[in-house]
Amino acid sequence: MTLAGWLAALSVGLLAGAISGLVGIGGGAVMVPFLYFFLAHPEISGALILHSDQAVVAHATSLLVIVPISVRGAWLYHREGLVEWNAVWRMGIASVVTAALGARVAILVPGELLKVAFGVFLIIIATRLAFSKKREGDRPVDGNGIDTWRALVGGAAVGFFSALLGVGGGLVAIPVLIYWLHVPIRKVTATSLALITFTAVMGVFSYGMSGLYRSSGDVLTYFHLPAALALAVGAILAVPLGTQLQLSMPTHRLRPMFAIVFFLLGLRIVTVNLFDLVRFS
Repeated sequence: MTLAGWLAALSVGLLAGAISGLVGIGGGAVMVPFLYFFLAHPEISGALILHSDQAVVAHATSLLVIVPISVRGAWLYHREGLVEWNAVWRMGIASVVTAALGARVAILVPGELLKVAFGVFLIIIATRLAFSKKREGDRPVDGNGIDTWRALVGGAAVGFFSALLGVGGGLVAIPVLIYWLHVPIRKVTATSLALITFTAVMGVFSYGMSGLYRSSGDVLTYFHLPAALALAVGAILAVPLGTQLQLSMPTHRLRPMFAIVFFLLGLRIVTVNLFDLVRFS
């Protein structure tokens, strides 16, 4: 990997880490588009990867980096007492089980159309967060009890739809935490990051096993390790910046923050996948 490649990956990692610590998403929304471009230019990446494998390597490498991002962010929030562990363990176990089913179903359904629908869903959630008079999640941090069955159902939905749509667990988990489990808004980012650890570890394991069973028999087939290292270094350095900014925000500012992020990501998902649908129709 060239010096330019190292510096670019480090910079993107800094941005991904800051956003992850601030919002509670894994950072894939930042890293995956970068990795698409990065892997398509071997003069920068230093690796000649088949075009058919580039998207897989981008997703696998992003998940590999999300593991230390989510662990670092969850630990920082845990020290502040903001991770709702009662929800994390139940949701995490359920998400691992249903992620495999979501991956199976994803093979059978048109991916672009599903992602357009999910993008519209994110825009609706953003609008509701911004304008709804009913303030879900606006309750004291210490006043929340987690129902086991609701946590299991919510975790099952996170695992299934994350795998089905090929998106980071945080994008699905945050609406579930706010509207299904009614987790206090102050705890949503922290709990989402802890939950992402489950989905990211299982995703890395799945890609690793897929590489192991290829003709190369190499468990690291789908990971661009130099890029992962540079991204991870930048992200780990920046996660505390995001967490400190989030912790310094008044509670009433958190809802608009989630609304803006979800609207922008939803708009991007709709635009990109509509373009793909039109182009290939």
